[in-house]
Amino acid sequence: MVRVVPPLDLLTVSPISPRFLSQQERIEIADLRRAGLSARAIAAQLGRSASTVSRELRRNGRKDGQYRPFEAHHRAAMRRRRPRPRRWSTTPVLQEFLIEHLRQRWSPQQVARELRLRFADDPAMWLCPESIYQAVYAPGSPLTRRAVRPPQRSPLRTGRDHRRAHRRHERRRHRFTRTRTEHPRATLRTR
Repeated sequence: MVRVVPPLDLLTVSPISPRFLSQQERIEIADLRRAGLSARAIAAQLGRSASTVSRELRRNGRKDGQYRPFEAHHRAAMRRRRPRPRRWSTTPVLQEFLIEHLRQRWSPQQVARELRLRFADDPAMWLCPESIYQAVYAPGSPLTRRAVRPPQRSPLRTGRDHRRAHRRHERRRHRFTRTRTEHPRATLRTR
């Protein structure tokens, strides 16, 4: 009999902050729970708060009272992944500001600087240049569709429709090759 194993979800296998329960801690919770210990006793052995353990058992346990650690870890990871809407997409004023300035061929750095100047008292209206780049390069982004004029491919001055990968310093190709010739003034003259 051949079984298909679903692919690993990167969020469940990637390392997480120690403030969240790890998969190993969930396995220990399941073992101690099966041994008949209370939530308070389990928390004492794990070095966690009793409310953390009881919340874990309530949230990620099955309806029949069973606690399966791998299933619980997967549920917690999926809950942590929840996609949040981008700030520019939920704030119409911010979206119009971005569209207007990208149409005028402003760079994301200039737009971010102007946002901080124009809305100095409202940090909710500030964006960093990286957020603006992500908004422009997101596939099917309404920001890109509205900011781009028909003959142009991208609202950025470069005209690129994708980001260029950055290279590590040692792997970069330099524009000009430097030759090792000494400058006449570099040598010290001694009399």
